[in-house]
Amino acid sequence: MIATKPRIVPVPKYRQVEARLREEIAANIWQAGDRLPGEYELASRFSVAYLTMRQAIGNLIDDGILIRVRGKGTFVADTAPASETPTTRSSMVLLFPENWQRIDPNYFPQLWEGFQQSTEESGYRTPCLHYSEAERPGVLEPGSAVACLLLEDAQQLLVERLRDNGHSVLAINHYTGRRSIPCVRIDDASGVEEAVDHLVALGHSRIAFLRGDLGNLDAADRLAGFRQAVRRHDLTDTVEFGDGFEEWRGYVAAHELFQTGYRPTAVVSASDLSTLGLMKAAREKGFELPGDLSVVGFGDFPVGDYITPRLTTVRQSRVELGRTAAQTLIRLANGETVSDCVLQAKLIVRDTTAPVIGRKAI
Repeated sequence: MIATKPRIVPVPKYRQVEARLREEIAANIWQAGDRLPGEYELASRFSVAYLTMRQAIGNLIDDGILIRVRGKGTFVADTAPASETPTTRSSMVLLFPENWQRIDPNYFPQLWEGFQQSTEESGYRTPCLHYSEAERPGVLEPGSAVACLLLEDAQQLLVERLRDNGHSVLAINHYTGRRSIPCVRIDDASGVEEAVDHLVALGHSRIAFLRGDLGNLDAADRLAGFRQAVRRHDLTDTVEFGDGFEEWRGYVAAHELFQTGYRPTAVVSASDLSTLGLMKAAREKGFELPGDLSVVGFGDFPVGDYITPRLTTVRQSRVELGRTAAQTLIRLANGETVSDCVLQAKLIVRDTTAPVIGRKAI
């Protein structure tokens, strides 16, 4: 008989960081009343992701070792223990992608901020795990309630497997599969429709759409909104181009569009970031914004209000999305029946859109 080595389960990074902070506090490196650096700074110091650091800090707060004072920061607590954490009928978990910082550094932190705010205010603690951890044996408690951020079809298949394995599942973003899985999402499609409505009201009819990542669920919703608006306004001279959310993809796609001879008077983009690349390419071609080309972004990232001209864009309430997801997950974990919740996107008109007058030929 051949002896087999026992399987060694690695300690999650957030637990490793948590243990190191406990050791530093026990050694009086951090003393009662000391204010800790911000979580981004600590994450850099420990060479871990922000969400990993956030989870470690959250555990120490739950154990009464740290306290968080809104508007002031996180402090080392006195010896008095924290109040007892309330419990739900089922344990709760939030699933995020491993490489969220590379995918979108603007979207995920705000969603996580809203989620954590809501759970902390309610007195609950919800671990955040990566997709790849969710299906490892023993990681999820049987029957736990799981909120999963959907980005592409692979995550849709994951939530379906989790549901089939007996978990209560909540999708964050638009679930389009065939299972009975509730979702909390922002109506991206209607946001793009509102952007097109705005441009049509300014006299635009040759409108191009700068698409997002192919295969991304949010990008598909935004493209569907553009097509719906095109049909509703009976626009016959539109173009869809590009295939990514990043700045460089918008820049490259815009130069390729300008070389085709198509002459749009306005462009709607699936992301503020790709819009920045588009604007740079347009300026290099000698076009004034919005005098020669009106532009609408999507997301309302902080950069949009600081560039010149200030970016007209579709605002997503990502913090509110996180808060709503947390409250819905708590209800789901308590055995309540929950329905889809759709938050509205909103057009924010700034300085990159104007009526059609004397446009230059592209």
